[in-house]
Amino acid sequence: MMPRKKRKILLVVLAIVFLFIVGGISLILLYLNTDMLKSNATLFAKYLGQNIENMEEVLKQEENDFHQLLQQKPYEEETTIKVNYTENIGKTSENNDNEINQLRLKMKGQMDPSHQYEYRDIRLLKEEQEIAKVEYMQNEQVYGIRFSDLFRQFILMNRGEIGELIGETDFIQEGNHNQFDEVAMGKEIKELFQFSEEEKKNFQTRYINIVNQNVTKDKFSKQENQNIQINGKTINVNAYILTLSKEQMNELYIKILEELKQDEMILNKIDQLQTMLAKYNIMLESDDIREYFIQNIDKMITDIMRNNIGQEEMKIIVYENYHITRRTVIQGTDYKITLDLLPEENYLQFTWQDTKNNKEIVVTYQEQANEKEFHIRNTEEEKTTEYSLRINEKGTGTENLKTIVGQYEDEFNRLTATIEQEIHLVDNFSDEFKLAEEEKINLSDLEKEQSQSILEQVISGVGGKVNQIMTEEIKQEDFMEILKAIGVRNEIEGFETVGITETEKNRFNSKFEILQGENLGSENLIRLIEAIKENFINIEVVSGTQLRLQLDRFQKNEEMARILTNFMEENKNKKYNVKVEYEEETGLAKDILLTMLEES
Repeated sequence: MMPRKKRKILLVVLAIVFLFIVGGISLILLYLNTDMLKSNATLFAKYLGQNIENMEEVLKQEENDFHQLLQQKPYEEETTIKVNYTENIGKTSENNDNEINQLRLKMKGQMDPSHQYEYRDIRLLKEEQEIAKVEYMQNEQVYGIRFSDLFRQFILMNRGEIGELIGETDFIQEGNHNQFDEVAMGKEIKELFQFSEEEKKNFQTRYINIVNQNVTKDKFSKQENQNIQINGKTINVNAYILTLSKEQMNELYIKILEELKQDEMILNKIDQLQTMLAKYNIMLESDDIREYFIQNIDKMITDIMRNNIGQEEMKIIVYENYHITRRTVIQGTDYKITLDLLPEENYLQFTWQDTKNNKEIVVTYQEQANEKEFHIRNTEEEKTTEYSLRINEKGTGTENLKTIVGQYEDEFNRLTATIEQEIHLVDNFSDEFKLAEEEKINLSDLEKEQSQSILEQVISGVGGKVNQIMTEEIKQEDFMEILKAIGVRNEIEGFETVGITETEKNRFNSKFEILQGENLGSENLIRLIEAIKENFINIEVVSGTQLRLQLDRFQKNEEMARILTNFMEENKNKKYNVKVEYEEETGLAKDILLTMLEES
């Protein structure tokens, strides 16, 4: 039997060993699950990297059972689109009395994804009066359209021949894609940009290591027990701070960008995207997206290197609350970038401030209950413009109601577009569309010259209908004023030529071209005034002997016409050279250059 004293020593040794084991396990667990014993650099990297999964959590899009059924079962759809424009909002002169507000677009549809069948009846209403109707259909590989108040027959085309019949454009490609392609393409894009846990971990490790390898630990610091405001809530946080000079920060940016342009995980995703888009005949700005991506990174690096001078202090601050990243701030000498995240509330806000030029952009996304809201506020030199998109969706197992409200607002104007959509899953269509033989003509079955002749008639008729609506049903000047007010008119290339055919363009141009010439007298000038008065909007004085008469396809300015008439009356004994100038993009007559000749 072991002596009592030795037994006590063994028990003490065993107790010490046990304490070491328990203590060691506790310290490991403590290190893994808490922030005790970790350096500021380690915690900074941890919470900076957490932004990826937090953003993914906020922005995740989960398909419910109903949306999955829409890709498999037949359904009927009713949609109404309405626009409301108000000018001088909040003032005594506030006004929403314009004809745009009287319009509604109503659509009824029958869709059967499993058989690639789709039919849509689209009507434009002014109050309760129908002013235009268009029908669209697809039956497997055959597409059709009918402008019901213009033509009796559906114009059909086989999918593979659309490009040949209509002509290759940026929007219509040989083997073009359709709604059913778009559903499949959407799923592929979603799957492509879903990163596995291993990919996310490798991504974080790769770029955090760049920071660790290029920044000494003394550049990191910590501030405890700070209060910040996010979405109206006060949150108590710890702040982990990386402080560098402008040159040091830019060198870090360059190293990260250099790594990014050779990151095969990202580059492979880009290659897969290019292959997928090619499958659906989607054309992008560059034929080689990988090369385009790398070239743009090189451009960013060059721009950084050009401005890489200065010892001003720059900071990256990560704010953490209960081991969750709440805010990340990048603070430069004349800019500040902030990312706020509340994953548990599906809330995200991104803010970019340019203090040098007094600019700020705030992007906010929030999802709650059945509603998602996306909001952008752009402030530049104290002028604020706001854009918002709100989606409310609710339904049962067989029906779904969705309301989408998009809005633009600035100091003076508000433009709101509302889409209301109701979808019902069905076994059989309640009033299935049937197309009789005498109601259709397939251009793919005709000779090319015959099919093109029919297309020209259709395009001319549609162009005339569009022009009729824009001149008789809608005040064109009101419509253009709305576009100008919300800042998009100048961004719509060739907007004034919507629906115009080559024949109409030639007709428009010819009434001015017939008057151009040299050494013309007063009789020609009288004819000139008569010809341009419906399209004449302004006079630009080029020189003492030269005027530029500005034209517009839809507008006129009677006061300017009166001034021009008086000018010609005062100078009716003069001789003139008249020359038409054209819009480069559209080929439409834009100006008339009037040159007064010196008397001989």
